[in-house]
Amino acid sequence: MRRPFLICTLTLAAAALVSTSAQTPDRAAAWPGLWGPSRSGEAAAPAAAPALKELWRVPVAGGYSEVAVTGDAAVTMELRNGDDVVVKRDAATGRERWAVRVAPTYKGHDGSDDGPIATPAIDGADVFAVGPHGQLVALDLATGRERWRHDLVREFGAEVPDWGFGSSPLVTGNLVVIPSGGAKSRGLLAFDRAGGKLVWSAPHSTTRGYSSPVLATIGGVRQIVGVAGDRVYGVAPADGRVLWSLAGPDPKDVVSNSPIVLPGDRVLYGTWNHSVLAKVTRTGEAFSAAEVWRSTRLRAYNGPTLHRDGLLYAFTGPQLLCVDAATGTVKWQERMGAGTLMGLGAYLVVLGQTSGELRIVRVSPDRYDEVSRMSVLKPEVMSVTGPSLAGGRLFIRNIRELAAFELARQ
Repeated sequence: MRRPFLICTLTLAAAALVSTSAQTPDRAAAWPGLWGPSRSGEAAAPAAAPALKELWRVPVAGGYSEVAVTGDAAVTMELRNGDDVVVKRDAATGRERWAVRVAPTYKGHDGSDDGPIATPAIDGADVFAVGPHGQLVALDLATGRERWRHDLVREFGAEVPDWGFGSSPLVTGNLVVIPSGGAKSRGLLAFDRAGGKLVWSAPHSTTRGYSSPVLATIGGVRQIVGVAGDRVYGVAPADGRVLWSLAGPDPKDVVSNSPIVLPGDRVLYGTWNHSVLAKVTRTGEAFSAAEVWRSTRLRAYNGPTLHRDGLLYAFTGPQLLCVDAATGTVKWQERMGAGTLMGLGAYLVVLGQTSGELRIVRVSPDRYDEVSRMSVLKPEVMSVTGPSLAGGRLFIRNIRELAAFELARQ
């Protein structure tokens, strides 16, 4: 069994091309953190199905982190000589610019692999990263110089999840937001990005998990949406004040992926056993939320669920599913082995978990429609990290190698 949230989680999950997504940088220019500019797994749409030309390839020693990209910087987390580290590479050449130690490496267990899990977040001149033991660090993007750090366990009562911290930082305005869990934790934590001072904490949930918060507009109000096994909620970014909340999918289960905010003020979330769609309603200044449907067919897995024209596309184990977002009914499924997804306009980019293959699939409500397939990584090596796309370059990795490809028209 692999770490049950991978990835954020690692890499987990977020929405699609929706009106509720955050105000973000140019989609074509940056992939600043987990699942891209709006934490949706969506990239800028090409005019036609893309072709790939390899630019560079480098070895890595472990880790599940996605590649965050802005300008000429490509940042991820790896395992180096017994330590978990944040690494910056030149996006055009793959040349290493700096590597910064976070903590001794997290040891894999129960079938998982050693190394870091969460994806760093780049915003302006800053990089924010969380190690699996619970160290939150702020680094200078240009030099790697450490600006500040916190130990979430020692300082804020967080408990280390069974497979380590996997939630990726959310940067909004002057705040860096990260969830924590445990009976004595202070819950959702918001730090001043410049100096690292705790600005507010919101103990709306205490269940440990791997989900990362997302920023969305629901009912016309900007808010941070978070999910854990015991509670799903939206809070005001300024002070953590709860705007609405709902019982979580299962207080005895862990939530692996980020919530997915869909058009119509709907929120999709779930565990490895089932998914739930909730509807958030605003009446005056008050919010309320209620479940719409619950499905055991659609379950949280590695990477985001993508939304297109009322349909959801997601992996559940070895199956790629197309699901009616209104009802949770499966429209079609394709058994192809586990993988991760990225949205690219009218196409899905599908990276196999162990096949080493990357497929371009045309979005279709009726059937699986594969356009192309190519070998991009060494097979039989675990890859639970979704692709990243920025500046016309596609970045992919597994626990042994990292590669960049130029995106071109066929």
